[in-house]
Amino acid sequence: NISVGYSNNDYIGTQFFPAVPVQNQSDKYFIYAKADWFRDEAAIRAPGTRAARIHYGVSSSTYTCVETAIATGVPDEIVDNADDPLAPLADGTRYVTDKVQLALEVDVAGQAVGNSIWSSSATPAVLWSNDTSDPLGDVETGMNTVVSSIGREVNTGAMGRGLWRYVKNHPDIVDRIKGMAGPTSPAVVSINAVAALFGLDRLLIGRAIQDTAADGATSSLSFIWGLHLVVAYVTTTPSLMSPTAGYVFTYKGRTVARYREDQEKQDVIEAAQSFSVKVVATDAGYLIKSAA
Repeated sequence: NISVGYSNNDYIGTQFFPAVPVQNQSDKYFIYAKADWFRDEAAIRAPGTRAARIHYGVSSSTYTCVETAIATGVPDEIVDNADDPLAPLADGTRYVTDKVQLALEVDVAGQAVGNSIWSSSATPAVLWSNDTSDPLGDVETGMNTVVSSIGREVNTGAMGRGLWRYVKNHPDIVDRIKGMAGPTSPAVVSINAVAALFGLDRLLIGRAIQDTAADGATSSLSFIWGLHLVVAYVTTTPSLMSPTAGYVFTYKGRTVARYREDQEKQDVIEAAQSFSVKVVATDAGYLIKSAA
């Protein structure tokens, strides 16, 4: 009762850009002028006079949720002749659902680690695959850049698995964790331990892979999140008047439908989701690009 199948086991997209359900497929959201809130303008009021008057500006931006959909046909002959433990209809449902999840992950990663997205980014002078590099210093530079721009500490990082392999074995990281573990304890370079060293509440590792080759061509697999690390302030609860790096606006949620094609003598299973991936605060994130 076994079979062999391949799919990604872990998507981090909506952990880095929280999902926000929306009522309208296309609409706008509001952005308060940052400078108005950081100016020190409160003044001493003389008796019998009015308090100093100030104002804040509000602008808006828009989102448009576009439906992503995929379907697969399940012929009657396949269902009727399926050996245990095959379940063609259930397998088809998992197949198309995963395709939509993969598309969302690719979209989020494209925004999070893409070129010219964030207000600030850098490639380390010495790549982290080199033992003489300084990943802790590079991360601190990024975090300081964000907090000096938005007044809130970075709390979340997202790193590609291809970069994580170098980070967890970097001598600076291992030595620091040895010190945390104590002289008689083994140095366990866990994700949580590295997050603590970086000063992050969460460190997400993008393990999902993508085959960029065309159907039928030689497979070309790569990590979706690449060799990059993005650190950002990410709100724990989407709310009013809260900065955050980005959101995934979702319209009506993901759906899976099954319908009949009588002429083809098959059922069709279709998965769909309308979403819009948006970086909503370019100054709330910092990208360490191509770090290895």
